[in-house]
Amino acid sequence: MRSIPTALKEKLANRFKVENTDSMATLRVVATQTSVNSLLSEPIHEDIAPAFGDVAVRQTAGESDLSLAYAICLDEGISNVYKRKFPAGMEYPWEYQWTLGAATDVAIEFNGVWKMNTEKEWYYLQTEEYPYVFYVRDGNLYVQAWRDSDNAALLASGVSQISACKGWQSSVESDLDQGLIIGYLKSGSVYYRALCCQENGSYVWEAEHEVTALGTGNTTLSVIRTNDFRIGFLTHNNGRMLLTLTHRNYAGMSVRPETVHINASNVKMWLSDITELDTLNKEYASGNTAYPHVLLDKPDTEEISVASVEKLNRETGFVCYGFKIHLTKPLYGSVDAGFPVKCALSVSGVTIASASYDSEEQALVLYTSADIRRTVAVTITMPEYRSLWYYKLGLQRWFLPALSAVAAAETVDYFTYENETAVISTISAEAWIDETVFIDCYQPAHTAVITVIASSVSLQPVSTLPI
Repeated sequence: MRSIPTALKEKLANRFKVENTDSMATLRVVATQTSVNSLLSEPIHEDIAPAFGDVAVRQTAGESDLSLAYAICLDEGISNVYKRKFPAGMEYPWEYQWTLGAATDVAIEFNGVWKMNTEKEWYYLQTEEYPYVFYVRDGNLYVQAWRDSDNAALLASGVSQISACKGWQSSVESDLDQGLIIGYLKSGSVYYRALCCQENGSYVWEAEHEVTALGTGNTTLSVIRTNDFRIGFLTHNNGRMLLTLTHRNYAGMSVRPETVHINASNVKMWLSDITELDTLNKEYASGNTAYPHVLLDKPDTEEISVASVEKLNRETGFVCYGFKIHLTKPLYGSVDAGFPVKCALSVSGVTIASASYDSEEQALVLYTSADIRRTVAVTITMPEYRSLWYYKLGLQRWFLPALSAVAAAETVDYFTYENETAVISTISAEAWIDETVFIDCYQPAHTAVITVIASSVSLQPVSTLPI
């Protein structure tokens, strides 16, 4: 019989020390993101058994990095909110904030917009100051803005589990918003609602939607956001993990727009053979050779511009009903219904109703929605439009760039006859004799006749008359 060496006995004792001494730790763990993009697990508190919870991190306008983390935990059926400072580390422990109350499931998430970090060249979520809190109580799903329990809103009924995630929202066009999404399970099916920015700038909880791709029989749910800013719904269903993702929806979601300017000569272009791969969703790309995309240019190449502006005047009334924009180069292509919609006038309340191109006069003809007084100066702005093009260099096509022109104001001149005659009639006339001489002779009755041989009145105009 061989004896076991003492060193081996000590290794075996240490290997099973935790199980043998019943000292296995029971910790509540929360995943937090650090500055090096690693996930750390750390206890919030160790005095009670672990349960469900959620965490959200804050970075408001003016903050260069993550500043705070908020966690909501179910402590023996009571939801409590905790806070800690960043950077992550034991020097900033979790601090109890306030108690939400009884709940069966909870979630917490910030609303905000995605901003470009120019130094790191990636997007980050610029959050509001405080997060939204979601909780399920008696099967009802509620949401409130931080501690504003007086205005808590009921989002759904018959809910068993929830998960929240902030989707993509453009910082340029705020109404391009996937929203602050709350997903939830009802009778094994997956639903969600989203707090989205509307066209008028207000935020509204939009109607409930079902994720039909996941079917029924789901027991757990997690709403996630991928690196290319798509939203995913991950569930556990009869021993399987099911995942469905949204489509890529907005250009420039995960990378900032870039523009390349190239000066080249003797360039050749060709397209390689396209190989179709079997993917989950087929994606297609198409091109229209009528619209130019590449132009080999010279520094002194003449651009198309406005040569003159002609008003379309009505025969009666000092008004016009449109304009002819004469161009320095002929245009080709078609003026479709989208072109007049993008044209603009400086006259309030008047738009471009329709447009056409006169090839003989080499002019764009724009018709207004209402008559315009010819005494008003009008600025006409036309958009960049790729359905219209011209030959910029040789036989190379280039699209119509944005152009503007001014139709100058006109004055109204009023004329009268050059020679006018005024007839003056005297009602009563008197004549005086400065000196009288009385002689002793017979003087018959005398009559004095006053005749105006010629008279004229000249009216000198001092200004044009106001219209």
